Amino acid sequence: MSVKKWLGFLLILTGTIIIVYQYLEWNTGRTSAEKVSQEEMEKYEARKKTVDPPPIPENAETISLPDHELGEKVATLVIPRIEQKYSVYWGTNEEVLKQGVGMFISKSTTVPGIAHTVLSGHRDTVFVRLGELEDGDELIIEYDSKIYTYTIRKIWITDENDRTVIVPKDQPTLTLTTCYPFTYFGNATERYIVQGMLKSVN
Repeated sequence: MSVKKWLGFLLILTGTIIIVYQYLEWNTGRTSAEKVSQEEMEKYEARKKTVDPPPIPENAETISLPDHELGEKVATLVIPRIEQKYSVYWGTNEEVLKQGVGMFISKSTTVPGIAHTVLSGHRDTVFVRLGELEDGDELIIEYDSKIYTYTIRKIWITDENDRTVIVPKDQPTLTLTTCYPFTYFGNATERYIVQGMLKSVN
């Protein structure tokens, strides 16, 4: 086989390997979103109505975050309207987001039920259906053996550099973030934000 043919073969092989690798990464994130069974929904419905949300602690900004490992699965997010559930992992770097939904770690954010919990995910994998949500829909997080139910109060689109999204809150809040537009090819410069207030916890 000539050198040109060998080079052509190697280029095709390299391209195929890259495409397969990217597909496997995309599929890993996509499959972390699963359909919620009727039995699971009944479990959440039965538990979420029993206890009112606690008041936000006065020292919420100084509460230490748990010592989870980066990339560790820490919670499950359930969105009843679209009948989906998502594995939630600790952190939001690129490696974590390849797994699925990431829980933001910062001085301005907390775990569920305290002040401001922020979850991020890719628009073309786990959060591809986020645009179907409406005000009044519920967001449920199962974390640390408790179920936190939030009601969506605001949905908006903002610039990727908007620093007013991930900030401390004076009441328990859940924010979902993803890139926007959902069907855009390339690096999207906007963000789609869904924000809910804590309704109940058990």
